[in-house]
Amino acid sequence: MPTLDPVCKFRRYYELVKVANPMDPLDIAAAEKSSARRNDTEKLVPEKMYKVVTKDMEVCEVSASVISMSKLITTMLEDLNLQDDDAPIPVPNVTSAILKKVVYWCEKHKPVSEKTASMKKNDEELQEPSEIKKWRSEYFKVDHAVLFEIIMAANYLDISGLLEDSCEVVASMMRGKTAEEIRLMFNIANDLTPEEEEKIRKEGNLPEE
Repeated sequence: MPTLDPVCKFRRYYELVKVANPMDPLDIAAAEKSSARRNDTEKLVPEKMYKVVTKDMEVCEVSASVISMSKLITTMLEDLNLQDDDAPIPVPNVTSAILKKVVYWCEKHKPVSEKTASMKKNDEELQEPSEIKKWRSEYFKVDHAVLFEIIMAANYLDISGLLEDSCEVVASMMRGKTAEEIRLMFNIANDLTPEEEEKIRKEGNLPEE
């Protein structure tokens, strides 16, 4: 039986592929490249940014995904029907320094697409709990005044996740400490008289010093 030369082999293969798929194999390759370029272009499309004006009148650019995590701002945008992303959004109760801390937390926890969420979940399952704990520890490694400002900002902006995280940090700091130690730690003035303290202690609502 005569052996087919390479050109004939390719031609026969080409014809078989053509029957199975009427689209030219070269066209398939071109289409795949075009699709890849289109996907790359979509990835390069920048996320919508909003201008947020802080208490100290600094204008900070915040991504739409972070904005969506604040119930206060999303409600404000809906109520005022603000479609223009150039329109400044005032947050008079939050300084620029604290807003940047809030945005940093939100960037770490912002919502993602279903596909990305699945991938992220797999990554988090592989991630050591100690690494997550380390990130949170580093984030909340601030003085007490800043920590309480973060709590107030999270409460004001209505970002439930950050509020829960920051309150949990405060709770862990208070755990096992006496009322006096807590007052000293957070510089809280004691506005109770000794008689009032004794009365409350007898009623069981105040721990022993």
